[in-house]
Amino acid sequence: MPLFDVRPANAPLLMSAMRAVALADGDESPKERALLEAARDALDLTDPLDAFAPDHLTDAALAALDAGERERLLQAMLLMAIMDGAGSPEEATLVSSFAARLGVSEPRVANLEALARGRHAFMWLDLTRKGYPASELLATAREEGLAGVLRTFGPIVGLGKSADIVRKYNDLGKLAEGTLGREYWRFITQNELGFPGEGPVGERGVWHDMIHVVGEYPVTPAGEAEVVAFMAGFRKEDPFFWVFTSVLQFQVGLRISPFSKGIAGQIDPRSYLAHHRRGARVSCDLSRDWDFRADLEVPVAELRRRFTVPPLPV
Repeated sequence: MPLFDVRPANAPLLMSAMRAVALADGDESPKERALLEAARDALDLTDPLDAFAPDHLTDAALAALDAGERERLLQAMLLMAIMDGAGSPEEATLVSSFAARLGVSEPRVANLEALARGRHAFMWLDLTRKGYPASELLATAREEGLAGVLRTFGPIVGLGKSADIVRKYNDLGKLAEGTLGREYWRFITQNELGFPGEGPVGERGVWHDMIHVVGEYPVTPAGEAEVVAFMAGFRKEDPFFWVFTSVLQFQVGLRISPFSKGIAGQIDPRSYLAHHRRGARVSCDLSRDWDFRADLEVPVAELRRRFTVPPLPV
């Protein structure tokens, strides 16, 4: 899985790095300790947390990590730094120093530094410029031209209304019970979200709601955080962008996505990682490699079997 994906021999080192961040500004907070416990379980370790000491992070130990493990270790430190809902200067300084020691260029290190200094607008602009929003804008322009850019991003600011598009999606309510199209229609209407052509999400963004449907995630702050954790488990392209921004939005409480307001303290670290592990077992990147339009008449239960979507964590 993307998070904590290191060889078993290096799992204690990753735990030591996470705990070093938790201790950087004082004692471990309850959220930090919960994340440490959840990470320990995910790594199949049984040692007490105190066994993972920051002084284990020697240059010789770090040198044994391969390139992917170095990135995973640094990302685990970044996640720890914001899981307590803050991101202190001490944590930012520590993470930045480890980025240099590991030789890893991770754009979220600068974002953590901006967060620690209270430069939230700068952080948001940098996340937008270097993450999914920019890549999606470029892909839309390349594939659909200026008209596609307006169709995709115009609804966010109230443009792009279309009765024909609304009708196309509302007609999915005529499909058989249990089919993907019908369950999507139910999801939109019951939650009063608005179809493409009337709401803030353009047609190119429907994939997110389809993942809600297939994954059985509600439209609540906790549900939005969990569906992103789930998606980051199977997403091939920069999954950590989604982890980092969802925790900023629903744990720190900053508005990152234009579709949801920031609400602090909504993430249970244990549950978040359980949904992430669930996503890692899915056989396909549902956000990029699944053409849901070809499956609108397929029962959702069949799609869950096809993509090996595990049951929801208890």
